Amino acid sequence: MIKAKISEIFDSIQGEGPYIGYRQIFIRFCGCNLLCDYCDTEFNKGDEYTVIALIDKLKSFDLKDIHSVSLTGGEPLLQYEFLKEFLPKLKELGLKVYLETNGTLPSVLKQLIDYIDIISMDFKIDSSAKIGDVYSKHKEFLTISKNAKKEVFAKLVFDEDLKDFEINECAKLANEFDITLVLQPKMVGYEIGVSHNKIVEVFNRFSILHKDTRLIGQVHKFFDIR
Repeated sequence: MIKAKISEIFDSIQGEGPYIGYRQIFIRFCGCNLLCDYCDTEFNKGDEYTVIALIDKLKSFDLKDIHSVSLTGGEPLLQYEFLKEFLPKLKELGLKVYLETNGTLPSVLKQLIDYIDIISMDFKIDSSAKIGDVYSKHKEFLTISKNAKKEVFAKLVFDEDLKDFEINECAKLANEFDITLVLQPKMVGYEIGVSHNKIVEVFNRFSILHKDTRLIGQVHKFFDIR
């Protein structure tokens, strides 16, 4: 029986990106294939759920007023065998699926894309994630998303070390796929960890390069909501 390791399941508001303020049920999956220095997730703490047990857990919430179910992490797509069974069950409940992903597993996305409604994809850059060039994977990921006519936007968490070539590469991809690009200053706890001057500089640079650029912080942290 397939199980997934999940760190928490909770009812809250979306605090990042263009869907800020919408009520969601969050399922935070354990594990990731990256080691981003701004990550706030405990990967080793969690409980194992079968598909049936997770569906039963979801039914314990008031689902009629939620916007969607957010699959977050960690990287949810790492547990794709579980998701292949779980996502059809979500659709049977009439729930919209909102995927938060690092955009580095395009082959897995291809297997699950039919069950996903909204994709929030992080642009991963070397200055924050320390993983080298993943732009080709991002491009393949976005190609699959757009070919399937799914709603997709990209989020870029940045700090003082953001480089010019990283700005250019991210803006190039955002333009090629005509997607909303959300700039998110790195947080240190509940404080913004990027200087005012750097935030203004980065926003102005991106605004010139990509017309649909938005600067949005982590609103749930400002409100002290998880």
